Amino acid sequence: MEMYRSGYNGTVSKTASYVIVARGFESHHLRQSGGHMNKILREKLKEALLLFIVIIAFGTVLAFMLKYESEGERNMPFSLTEMLIISSVDETAKPENPDNYKRNIDIHQYNDVYLKFEKNNNYEQSSYIKNIIIENFNIQAKEGKTINIYMPNSVEGKLFSYEENFKVINNLTFKGANQDNQKALEIGNEGGRILFRIVNQNVGELVSNDEEDISYDGTLLKKVGIKDEDIKAKVSFDLVIETNIAKYKGTITLDLPCGDILEQGVCNINKTDFSDVAFKREK
Repeated sequence: MEMYRSGYNGTVSKTASYVIVARGFESHHLRQSGGHMNKILREKLKEALLLFIVIIAFGTVLAFMLKYESEGERNMPFSLTEMLIISSVDETAKPENPDNYKRNIDIHQYNDVYLKFEKNNNYEQSSYIKNIIIENFNIQAKEGKTINIYMPNSVEGKLFSYEENFKVINNLTFKGANQDNQKALEIGNEGGRILFRIVNQNVGELVSNDEEDISYDGTLLKKVGIKDEDIKAKVSFDLVIETNIAKYKGTITLDLPCGDILEQGVCNINKTDFSDVAFKREK
């Protein structure tokens, strides 16, 4: 800063003078600015940490949900432990035989499905089976083919009868009881087996007066000109295990028949690994 004063003889002289700003004021201003920046930085770090925690939590929940969708419940009070399928052929006499043929029959390709359930002895709560329910059948077969589901029936001497009142329309329920009784549609409430039949009906017929012996199994299809592709079907259904604890539902898919019955006559498959079936708790 420049300052002026009167000199001798009225002259004006110029004197240089400087205003020195106090260093304490500068440092205080810098400290205030630095503290403000640190506060902003801390807030940003907190926000980043919170976002990171949210992402980790979301990822964990998503991973759990995806695992549950693919694997389902792994600690149920009762589990499906075995499925046996037996595929072959049977026949029924045609209602009319005006020409008195020795053989005048309709041919059906059947698949008996046995399901076994066992109790989880490591389950902490006391549990028992209330119902085993089979529902939501979905059937894919060659156009024109008729596939029906039948329950075991009470007709003496026969396990299955293709009468209308034994046909499964919407669902099939086996109630928990003291022991298995398939014809009464009961399963042991501590575990047991159930059975039902999937039938590709009227896949062929045999009208003949021949005296030769005939095997009434899958080889009969070959004799009457039925090919393998004529009897192939894919059947899926929901299986519900209802206990006193909760309901659990999984979907079973079957490729039927289970083998080459045209050559072997009777085929069967026994499945014990159900890692491909996700049983989920029903609300």
